Amino acid sequence: MSASRPKLLSSMMTVLLVVSAFLIGYQMNTSGAPLALRAPITPVWAAQVAEGPIRATLDTQLSLRPVQLFNEALNHVQTQYVEPIAQPEELSYAAIRGMLGRLNDPYTRFMDPKEYKEFLADNEGHFAGIGATLSMVEIPALETKTGEGTTAPVKCPVCETEISNVKHYRVEIVEPLPNSPALAAGLQPHDVILKVDDLETDGLLVSDVAAKIRGKAGTKVTLTLGRKGVEKPLVVTITRAQIEVPAVEAKVLEDNIGYLHLLQFNEKTVQETNDALMRFRKAGVKGVLLDLRNNPGGLLTECIKVASMLLPKDKKLIVYTKGRTGDREDYTRISDVPIYDFPMVVLVNKNSASASEILSGALKDHQRATIVGESTYGKALVQTVLRMSDMSAMAVTTAHYYTPNDVDVAKKGVAPDVTVELEKDAKGISESDNQAQAALTLLKAQMAKGK
Repeated sequence: MSASRPKLLSSMMTVLLVVSAFLIGYQMNTSGAPLALRAPITPVWAAQVAEGPIRATLDTQLSLRPVQLFNEALNHVQTQYVEPIAQPEELSYAAIRGMLGRLNDPYTRFMDPKEYKEFLADNEGHFAGIGATLSMVEIPALETKTGEGTTAPVKCPVCETEISNVKHYRVEIVEPLPNSPALAAGLQPHDVILKVDDLETDGLLVSDVAAKIRGKAGTKVTLTLGRKGVEKPLVVTITRAQIEVPAVEAKVLEDNIGYLHLLQFNEKTVQETNDALMRFRKAGVKGVLLDLRNNPGGLLTECIKVASMLLPKDKKLIVYTKGRTGDREDYTRISDVPIYDFPMVVLVNKNSASASEILSGALKDHQRATIVGESTYGKALVQTVLRMSDMSAMAVTTAHYYTPNDVDVAKKGVAPDVTVELEKDAKGISESDNQAQAALTLLKAQMAKGK
């Protein structure tokens, strides 16, 4: 056996052990890979990040046979393939991607060192790209007939398993970010990304498409888009820029109402939320409209802190999770943040996901706020980011989460107290935004009662 083979075998054992130990935490409540279009705000999940070397526990059922087989295959390729292998680590990366792909979970994924660095930048709230959030959307697929006259099966482009012959998946724009190149170029919610430059996106994950759209500030990227009601695809060329993603938009409306729009839960969310609520208090605001629409999630720690600001002191439980073993872990309010007791109404829609579902679910279950809009996305997943020795990483689904009243959000999302379907896409909060107008009416009624 060559001197390199024991080292390789050890490395692959580490990979398998880490994959086996699903209960190691990923803090980024992106449960929702969050996410250049803003990458996933590739969190449609609640995420946690495991720092430092990862310790894994050997599963008693773990067989070393797969490690042996991989080692044999890798050795054959490295010694027998007709061309020299310039970057052998890429073979291991490809093997890990393939292994995770067999889990049939579109949110569990591998990130090479470059992708992991971009992932961390996303959660810091800055990156180079065009500035838009993305998600995977299910759309109708064209039915095809076999020679026997039956409909041919369709494979999911994410996991390659056969799915219903009338379902298909593509990546779409959730929302252009404020003051972004995407917004200036006219990108709209629900635009389906058909191509990035010359690359067809069919079968690609959100993270794949985001990576292709990213690039150095000042360079150009061309998107081919499908838009409802437009017969031919739209071709838009956008100049990339350095994007500083605001976590919060806030302003004081008429009638002493504060409008607080949480765009995502990144490392700036808690500070920006506290600053906004403090401004509201100083301005004499009497009620708050909290807008979580199109919020794809983000860091679980940030979500817990924001919830702690908004819940009464006697409401302790914010969310709990259950992982592989079925053991329950409670996430409770923290005491080192100020509490704001404004009367509150919360706006949600079908793109409110992961951490935003945790927050809205806690506010609803503790009867702290009235929830208005549409049922949320329903991605109740906690992911653990497992960092590898070469600064690559895996984002692995490690648990499901439940609201304080034991609601499994994965099955149906957070249901609003008052259902209001959005009549048309509106820019910001305006008279044409019928969801916001309904929420404002309810909030004014609460304020009049002194609630």
